[in-house]
Amino acid sequence: MGRDRKISVGELASIGATKAFIVILTVAAVIMCVLGPKIVEIVMTKTSPLVPDAYRYWIMLIGGYVLAAILFVFLFMLYKLICRIEIGEVFVEQNVIALRILSNLVFLACIITFAIGITCTYMIFVITVTAAFVTPIISVIGHAFDKAVAMKDELDLTV
Repeated sequence: MGRDRKISVGELASIGATKAFIVILTVAAVIMCVLGPKIVEIVMTKTSPLVPDAYRYWIMLIGGYVLAAILFVFLFMLYKLICRIEIGEVFVEQNVIALRILSNLVFLACIITFAIGITCTYMIFVITVTAAFVTPIISVIGHAFDKAVAMKDELDLTV
């Protein structure tokens, strides 16, 4: 269903812009990974809430790379979701699973940034707050997709 439908110019533009944003964000994340030690050195100029500088550097660097790995998985999953929607596979089980995974990834990033924020630098709390805000939104959208898939399956059985 939906594979033969016409895609409007608005939909095409939206999907194209989203894909472009994902690619740009991926490139920016790769650059930040390469510059990771330098970025941590810049952050180290601020005072530490709890952890001495010797440990703080490694916590932030390793935490940053773990967050980068989470981001790359998130971007990959999001790209696949957008590609499925582009070809008309909107209310399918794969999208429900993808939205659950995306929500869990953002929640995991929220927990990690919270831990880094408390121990190493308060400025990462911006990411914590953003992730805490986005997690339930993705979750609600995932539940809506799940209900839509169930309704679609029920309609397919009655036809």
